[in-house]
Amino acid sequence: MKNRFQRLGLFLALMLLIPGFYLLAETPQEKGLRIMKAIDAKPAIEKMTNNMVFKIYDSRGELIFTKKSRGASFVDNYKDPDARLTRSITYFYEPADDKGNGALMTENPGDKDDDQWIYLKGLRKPKRVIGSDKSSSFMGSDFSNGDVAARDIDDSTYTWLATETVPFKGKKITVEKIQSEFKSQKMKDDYGYSKNISWIHTKSGLVFKGEMYDLNNQLVKKMKLLAFTTKNNRDGKRVFMMTGAEMQSTLKGTKTIMQIGNIRVEKQVKKVKPAIFTTSYLTRKWW
Repeated sequence: MKNRFQRLGLFLALMLLIPGFYLLAETPQEKGLRIMKAIDAKPAIEKMTNNMVFKIYDSRGELIFTKKSRGASFVDNYKDPDARLTRSITYFYEPADDKGNGALMTENPGDKDDDQWIYLKGLRKPKRVIGSDKSSSFMGSDFSNGDVAARDIDDSTYTWLATETVPFKGKKITVEKIQSEFKSQKMKDDYGYSKNISWIHTKSGLVFKGEMYDLNNQLVKKMKLLAFTTKNNRDGKRVFMMTGAEMQSTLKGTKTIMQIGNIRVEKQVKKVKPAIFTTSYLTRKWW
């Protein structure tokens, strides 16, 4: 009996020395949170500008609108994942009816609500996006205001569901399937989602596929990655960026393709400073 306990003690001691032993005992919730924290900690770009094109299709697959915009972003404390705060501003210049419209999004620290503003030239003043406005369409697209805003990792719970592969340009990409849910009912109501399921590539942090479910747990939207690129931040660290995505409404049958190009980062965009991320610059030239 003594030898048996000695062998058991030796076995446990050896297991504790094996990397990843603790991971074997993880719950799906612990694994999901660990993966999301690792992705959240990846290197970030401090300053960036780009051009975006939104192609909006009706339920018959016919292109009905093409909207073009230019945008800028700035990340406070970009080196510290726990303190990062993202700011972004967008100016629409095509079609003529949308020229002059804009959007501003600013993350705030702690539990303070993030600031999100939409400027429509017909209203002649910025309108703050609050409450259920986050579930409304972003500039007539299949993306909602909430879909295009930054999210705090601490606002949701995460559950790892499976390791799967997804097709991407003739290749099979290994991804982690993770379900996320807002912790508060108010946020679920505001965004209009009971849960989101994402197929995430852990090395890059890219979401290759996504599903959004409404408050009745009905699938309402599907997202898929179309293209990506990489840029080095000011510290020389590589950052993966989505440059093409499709959002499809499973209820209406419509879809929007978002394409991002002319990406310039860090020293290339000296004009991008924190001061331009205010509502006054929704009606002033910042680019």
